Amino acid sequence: TRQSPHVVRKGRRRMLVRVELENREENAYNASLWLHLPGNLHFSSLVLQVQNLGCYAVQNVTLHVALPALGHGRAPILSVTRVLAENASCVLQPPEEGTEALPVPPEHLQHLHRLDCSNSLCQELRCRLAGLERGGGASIQLLRALHEGFFRGVKFRSLKIVSGVWLSVAGGVLVLEEGAQRREV
Repeated sequence: TRQSPHVVRKGRRRMLVRVELENREENAYNASLWLHLPGNLHFSSLVLQVQNLGCYAVQNVTLHVALPALGHGRAPILSVTRVLAENASCVLQPPEEGTEALPVPPEHLQHLHRLDCSNSLCQELRCRLAGLERGGGASIQLLRALHEGFFRGVKFRSLKIVSGVWLSVAGGVLVLEEGAQRREV
């Protein structure tokens, strides 16, 4: 078909693929294109929703998401491949140089149960939410790819990759319940 990008599905998993096939010979009939994906390619999706349950409209709210991105030796762990935002505009910031986090070497992962911004270099996604009317909301979906190379040869039973999420407001006051101020996902 001429649809681009193509959506490849297998069960509940799906992936966007952009393919181009060029005819370099005259009369090339029955052309075929085989797409092979490595078995160690893993994807994850994170959906964040913000809703104004208060009595008044809210302005100047920013959603912040800290995402583990680089490990020891600046080896990639997770990459954000796409941000889908509804009622928000988002900017992805690379990990800051000189951060205080000391990335753990892969051989020490067997002694950890979680990978977060205290033991990896994180990038920050900042989404400025459009004015949220009473009952209004915003939705942000992150599509991410897990880099197998970082975990190759490492032995661990399970490892949670934990992102931090928080809200801020410019030039105003934002009152949230104590448990809603900062979350880990």
